[in-house]
Amino acid sequence: MDKYDHEYRYYIHLIKNCDNFKEFVENNVEIVSKIPQILEVIVQEVSIAEKMLILYHNKHSSFEIPKSSKYALDYFNYLQENFLYSIYCKKCLNMNISDLKNCYYYELNVEKAPNYRHELFGEYIHNELNSHINLVNTLKNAVD
Repeated sequence: MDKYDHEYRYYIHLIKNCDNFKEFVENNVEIVSKIPQILEVIVQEVSIAEKMLILYHNKHSSFEIPKSSKYALDYFNYLQENFLYSIYCKKCLNMNISDLKNCYYYELNVEKAPNYRHELFGEYIHNELNSHINLVNTLKNAVD
């Protein structure tokens, strides 16, 4: 999975890159009906980014992702394949995944990782969270 993509990624990209959201909505009225789903995507992605932030701070983390959380699962798989595995080498990343009835249970440990790799991962996760915060602020400011 080289690219994280879903049906709302295009709209999120447009929102993130618009200069004037109110004007953008006037020119793209269909996006208004997509906002509840976009917010659901954001909620699920932020929940995963929060778990990765805990991993960054504690160097180990255990968490569940409900099987019904499609965007959270896809986002974690994207992070796993493109960032966890590329930043933390196989010797540095210890990951166990259990397939339970209604969820996947993850245990991650990066205590063996060199500090520079750990800081690189932390920087990436902070950027992801900031991007989500900016997106929510754009949507919030549109209704103020």
